Amino acid sequence: MRKVAVLGAGYVVKPMIDYFIDICKYEVIVATRTVSKAEKVIAGRPLGTPISWTIDQLDALEKIILEVELVVVMIPRSCHTAVARLCLKHKTPMITTDFKHPGIACFDEEAKKQETLILTELGEDPGLDNMGLKQMIDDVHAVGGKITEIASYGAGLPSFEYNRNPWGYKFSWDPNGLMRSAVSAATYQVDGKVIEASAKFEHHRLVDIHGIGTFETYPSNDSTRYLNEFGLDENISIYKGLLRYIGYCNTMIGLLKIKLIENTRERIFKNTTYRRFIADLIGSSSTEDIKSKFAKSVDLDVNDDFIKKLDWLGLFDDVLISIESGTNSNLLVDLMLKKMAYEPHETDMIIVHNEMLVEFSDRKEKQISSMMVEGIPNGDSAMSRAVSLPPAIAAKLILEGKITNKGVCIPSTKEMYEPILDEMSTFGFSFKKEIIVL
Repeated sequence: MRKVAVLGAGYVVKPMIDYFIDICKYEVIVATRTVSKAEKVIAGRPLGTPISWTIDQLDALEKIILEVELVVVMIPRSCHTAVARLCLKHKTPMITTDFKHPGIACFDEEAKKQETLILTELGEDPGLDNMGLKQMIDDVHAVGGKITEIASYGAGLPSFEYNRNPWGYKFSWDPNGLMRSAVSAATYQVDGKVIEASAKFEHHRLVDIHGIGTFETYPSNDSTRYLNEFGLDENISIYKGLLRYIGYCNTMIGLLKIKLIENTRERIFKNTTYRRFIADLIGSSSTEDIKSKFAKSVDLDVNDDFIKKLDWLGLFDDVLISIESGTNSNLLVDLMLKKMAYEPHETDMIIVHNEMLVEFSDRKEKQISSMMVEGIPNGDSAMSRAVSLPPAIAAKLILEGKITNKGVCIPSTKEMYEPILDEMSTFGFSFKKEIIVL
């Protein structure tokens, strides 16, 4: 019987565990800081084993790796290096949904030497977006087309029916990840010119997603690194971004400006009200009429949408802060989780949308590949399935000997992306394709 380990039991892991246990009939070790989370996703099934574990317990991690044939890493990026070292030591394949970031890409030579695979970018974004995009690129190159422009978008949002709060957002994944990504830079390219977006929300624009609706987009990560990865010309335009409901980016700009998104400085919040916290944030000795004072401090009308969003969240309330200490981002996340979580019957949606401009000898085309999937009411979210099913499928393909690559890779070859996309379509995740002759 096959045996795999899954490190982490957060928001999106359940569909993966279900796939391994119910479909593949694998034994699964689920190791996580809070063992009750592992117990919840295993739900008493005898093929699942919950283990309480943290990244500093390297001896315990090594013992887990020695017991299994493959490790799926669903914990934060800061933990990946330690896991990769032990997986390479024992020649155990490792899978992650995260980007092929420098902290993991540096193991490529060692992984090839050890004839071991570390497969990254297997989630929704990055993951399904790039697999769908590479499929389009390979099809165009196969018939001699020249790609001049690429735009690729990913999104995890409340479905239209349940977009019912002033923020236009709810959490189907770890909100702390949102806070970390908010302060990271992004890079994209226009006609060969690299655009560095250190304040990426200020680069937002509107985009019409064909057949779905109009959204706001802002750039994410480094689009230009895919030029070499995907065999593209260096002088093309390439943009990879996230989609949000309109108004989101200005809200994030406001949160960053007032340092409500701040991940480094620890504060003591015990016996402090939200109103007092805001007063301290703007340097006011008094909490009287704090909403008006805050609006004035950021040069906005008290009826501005940004002020209303903070008010709705409870930041002007004379109520004790519910966490005793943490960063400003921790305080913000705590409030958001109370008011911006999905009810069991509510559904989210994921959107993956790729567009390319292609030149042939006799014509120009816009090629579109688009996917929108909603969550299951009272069941798994669209995001959890979109993030955790691709790595689960990849794990099965590796164990069956159908993916034989070595080194640190992303699923950018037909042998990898095609079977993953084919099986994802059986779960309702399929791309609709369209060609518009220009």
